Amino acid sequence: MPYLILAFVFICTFATSAPSAKAQSTKPHPWLAEAPGEFVRMIDRGNVNIVVDDDRVHKAAKSALTVFQFSVDYDFRFRHQLLGYDRDTNAWQAKIVAWMDQPKIKLEHMVCVQSNFTPALPWESKLLRHEFDHVAISTDPRFVKIIKRTLQQRRQWNEKWEQSSAPTEKDVRDRILAAIQAEVQLLEKLVQCQYDLLDQESAQGLSAISSRKEFFCELYSVQGLERCKFDLDKAMRVFVGSLANAPGQKEVEAHYLFLSP
Repeated sequence: MPYLILAFVFICTFATSAPSAKAQSTKPHPWLAEAPGEFVRMIDRGNVNIVVDDDRVHKAAKSALTVFQFSVDYDFRFRHQLLGYDRDTNAWQAKIVAWMDQPKIKLEHMVCVQSNFTPALPWESKLLRHEFDHVAISTDPRFVKIIKRTLQQRRQWNEKWEQSSAPTEKDVRDRILAAIQAEVQLLEKLVQCQYDLLDQESAQGLSAISSRKEFFCELYSVQGLERCKFDLDKAMRVFVGSLANAPGQKEVEAHYLFLSP
């Protein structure tokens, strides 16, 4: 049976916290225009907005909250080959091969603060700097590369459908999308794990992190991903290990320069 190929665009977006009521103010916060130079790059890179949202912060039981989203726009292609029908199990089986072109990734962050948070020098406050530690983690150049590497991998597997009729192209596409969504959820869990580690290490931003450079540089290392139980096959392990080599290490250190105490 000939292979069937289909190309389409799929948008995937997730947030690292549950939806809540509409923010009290979604307009650009005045603090953004006053950001010191070392924060401007992070604001631009992460598409950061600061909003006042008492409800969301209160529900999270935090003093402030950073909500991270990433969207992926890509051309997705696949081919599949029917392998046959098993009357005993009433199941069709097909071999699926799926891949995508260069994904376009957009990062977005919303730093939520409470209405009673009105420091005279916000950019020197521990709380706001702590939230930008979160932003730095999810804009880490290694994480963006891991997203691309994960989504661009060539997938090949056998799939089963317990039904009497042969699977359609839509049936195949739905299974592929489900597989991709599972990968996205793993990436989401990875970021949330790194965020949680930051909160634990800094007592929610109240304490200084000892050995800041070592802490942030280890997050997306092989050891850091294993600590977050991120699935590492042999190829991904080699890929992640290569990110620690120069000039990759210098890129990471430059990314976190503004974080020094």
